[in-house]
Amino acid sequence: MKRQVISGDTEYQITYHLEQHIAELGGHSYPYEWENLGGGEFHMRTGTGNYHVQVLERQPDGYLLFQVNGKLYRTRVKDEIQQLLSEMGFNSGPTPGEIRLTAPMPGKVLQVLVDEGGDVSTGDPLVILEAMKMENELRAPGNGRIHAIHCRTGTSVEKHQVLVTIRDARSNGNTRSETGT
Repeated sequence: MKRQVISGDTEYQITYHLEQHIAELGGHSYPYEWENLGGGEFHMRTGTGNYHVQVLERQPDGYLLFQVNGKLYRTRVKDEIQQLLSEMGFNSGPTPGEIRLTAPMPGKVLQVLVDEGGDVSTGDPLVILEAMKMENELRAPGNGRIHAIHCRTGTSVEKHQVLVTIRDARSNGNTRSETGT
């Protein structure tokens, strides 16, 4: 089984041989053991390393938020079919009536100013993002209701990462993706 793991700007092609408990990365084979502890927690052993893995959130944009030995990670995992579709240019975009607020640059989320289910109007502040030692107030690019919040206070985000999804109940099917300004 092949998986593509994207962490920040780095892509890794990892092939898992599930029956043999071997992962191939960069031409090298790594034996591993994986124990499901339940509740989204796992114990992984590779070589002499022991790791406690806790899945925190599977995000709608295909990313996975998890901790390894207490350190927070956000990564995207694609199986062979998702990877092939992406290479062919069939990336999933907003659903009809959806507006996505994306990060204009890499940074750290200082504050999320809205809650899921809340109504917002164009120009309402949604997220405070720290980038290049400046605080940037990211505002709603359109009217609607907060459908999903894809970031958390204190986490790092990448450029173009979806931060907030807004749905317009009065939508006529138009979609768009906006970068916060």
